[in-house]
Amino acid sequence: MNIAVIVGMALITFLLRFAPLLLTRDFLPKTGKIKMMLDHLPLAVLSALTVPGIFQVDPKAPLIGIASGAAAVILVLVRKIPLLLVVLGAVTAAVIVKVILLNF
Repeated sequence: MNIAVIVGMALITFLLRFAPLLLTRDFLPKTGKIKMMLDHLPLAVLSALTVPGIFQVDPKAPLIGIASGAAAVILVLVRKIPLLLVVLGAVTAAVIVKVILLNF
């Protein structure tokens, strides 16, 4: 019974989020400024969610979050590498900064 409820809730949640995409697919502009804005919307939302988190990693040592965020940005800009490697690079930068700060 519990599995059926979970699957049913997952299906309803998926449909409620996916239906607007299907219904508005034909109405979205194919060219122009609105299309360009909609193309950049996911990056803007992701940035708005990620950037505050960078500064809240460790309130006593904000340099850790800044270093990991900078490492992630540099890895993405320098080379188009997979997301997993960007995450590993950011974590590595955070660990290195944390170890350096512990020694001082």
